[in-house]
Amino acid sequence: MDPRNELHTLDFKECFELLRTQSVGRLVFTERALPAIRLVNYSLFNGEIALRIGRSPRLPRLDRAVVAFEVDNIDSTAHSGWSVVVIGKARQVVDIDELVMLCDPAHRPWASGGGDQVLCIDTEQVTGQRLPLAPG
Repeated sequence: MDPRNELHTLDFKECFELLRTQSVGRLVFTERALPAIRLVNYSLFNGEIALRIGRSPRLPRLDRAVVAFEVDNIDSTAHSGWSVVVIGKARQVVDIDELVMLCDPAHRPWASGGGDQVLCIDTEQVTGQRLPLAPG
């Protein structure tokens, strides 16, 4: 196997640089004792992942829950790409100053009818991998 095609581990700084390049990721949490995944748009806010999501019977209260958040960019034609995973505790934002900043249009959810719950995920554990562009 060509070592140039092997997965490379990304450091914390590289992971954050890549997180800044995207706006959509996957929120992973537990729902009725089973894993659940929701596609959400996000932004970085004070070193945390910030999400504005709607309250829904399908989406449990996530305040203080340990969650995972995954972002990637894959080129299936070139067989290259990267993935960053954040694992941390979600917290419901209740501080008025934070809410004002996070209710800015730059943080608006893409899905209509959503956005009345603001969550931030701490970035306690951040890992990433990159599969470089195949030579040739």
